[in-house]
Amino acid sequence: MWTNEIENLYSEMLEKLEKINGGLDDSLTKLFNSLSHIQETMRTLKEYVLINPFSNDENEVQFFKYTKPRFAAWQFYYVDLHNIISNTPIGTDQMIREYYLNELGLIDRFFKINAFYYQYYLKNEYSKDSIYFLRNNRSQFPPGRETLSTDSKFTTELDYLFSKFRANEMLRDFIIKRIKFLYHELDSSIIAKLAGKTKRYWSGDKIDLVEIAYGIYYTKRLNNGKAEISDIIDWLEESLNIDLSQAYRMFIDIRRRKTKSYTKFLDEMRYIIHSNIKNSFK
Repeated sequence: MWTNEIENLYSEMLEKLEKINGGLDDSLTKLFNSLSHIQETMRTLKEYVLINPFSNDENEVQFFKYTKPRFAAWQFYYVDLHNIISNTPIGTDQMIREYYLNELGLIDRFFKINAFYYQYYLKNEYSKDSIYFLRNNRSQFPPGRETLSTDSKFTTELDYLFSKFRANEMLRDFIIKRIKFLYHELDSSIIAKLAGKTKRYWSGDKIDLVEIAYGIYYTKRLNNGKAEISDIIDWLEESLNIDLSQAYRMFIDIRRRKTKSYTKFLDEMRYIIHSNIKNSFK
């Protein structure tokens, strides 16, 4: 269940988190503000669910399998990210790389410990959805939780673990980017050999690329719809050698357009494709 109200709530949360976490440091104030906003958003999400009951089991499954974990994952992510950054050793690049590699090992261990459920998550299985994502089928101690949540109206068997999976995937991506950066600083030829291809770059306006990013995000065509907008932005930045750090703000500008269309560039692409196809038959 992913309504317009929920989409707006999620977008607002990401925009707020992006503003709070403008720099990469271990500020406790940033962590506190981030967690406070996420918890406030989660309360709003819960209220929405209680006010708007699910019309059927399928909608309930969709919400606790996909929607709630997308929100909750950010809480786990920011807590672990803060711990990783604040504990980064002060020393040589080799020491820092070993530290990051150890953190990757811990994430991999978590996935292995929960291998059965992680494969269910990765393969987007659905055979046991009614057991895992309906509230009335929750066991006393759901997998991955040492204590029982008393919030029976907003918890299922696996939504907590699916949130952790998403958070750990985001952390893994962050750590890999930091390792790549260290290798780049150490010897750019290593990265060049790994790439082995001509650099590509975006020569159009950044806001056009942001339209593409959100088009991919909203149509859920990447990683079975699990890719966050931040993942898509990172992918485009790396692939096209461009800085899209202001993507969230640019999308706000798109939403505020006082025109007939919010998708000027995508409309232009559509028109050009149609025109070329028609001309090819002449």
